[in-house]
Amino acid sequence: MKLLSSLLIVLVLAFIAWFGVGVLKLYALFGIGIPYLALIIFSIGYINRLLKLEQNNSENSLGTKNKTNPKILDILFFRSFFGNIKMATQELKEESGVSKWFWAGVYIFFGALLIILIRHLRLFLNPVPSLVQGLENADSFLSIGFPHNAIYITDIVFMVALLVIIVRSIYTSFTKNSSVSFSYVPLFLLLGSVLSGIMMVYYWRVDIVSVKELGMGLVTFRPFIPMNVGSILFIHIFLVSSLLVYLAMSSRKPRYQ
Repeated sequence: MKLLSSLLIVLVLAFIAWFGVGVLKLYALFGIGIPYLALIIFSIGYINRLLKLEQNNSENSLGTKNKTNPKILDILFFRSFFGNIKMATQELKEESGVSKWFWAGVYIFFGALLIILIRHLRLFLNPVPSLVQGLENADSFLSIGFPHNAIYITDIVFMVALLVIIVRSIYTSFTKNSSVSFSYVPLFLLLGSVLSGIMMVYYWRVDIVSVKELGMGLVTFRPFIPMNVGSILFIHIFLVSSLLVYLAMSSRKPRYQ
């Protein structure tokens, strides 16, 4: 069963990261080596997609070049990564009301994801741009009354939207007998990445200074390994790295109308 096997894969990956850091103490491997390797693989895969697109464009006649526009968007934004979103939406065409709500959830999902990514820039930039800091302050206004921690709106919104997408995809695949093949692995990888990130913020409360030192070390090629942040940070990094590798190496080919 794809659902359970995909969930098991992500759980095994999380266990590997925990065992590697918590037991074997491979901090450098999971904090430096794997992120760099994942970024290299992702970059090569992304460039390869662009080169294949250019090759396809050169083989197309002038009258058919406009058909490559969806492929450009697919490569730039990895729309095929969310193939089950497209599949579920296609299955809901007859249920216009539900489909509209589903699409609204998808747009909210991508919007929250964008804000979260921008917010993470504070861990890799020094000084932090005022735009990033202002966005973080606006995103965490719910922290009023909770001085011990920031409560980010996008964390809540993103989790709800992602769970809706997963549940709707599962429901659609079981009830509509869809013939479209897709994997739950990327969605569960994303879910695991978000959950591990949330646990760092709201439960384990890792030392943000150490996390920033790790991030700054990675981008400046002067790696720094924090020893006081626990295994959860490295689980988060490993799941994010696995997601990047999946995006680069996925053999799933998108469908175009």
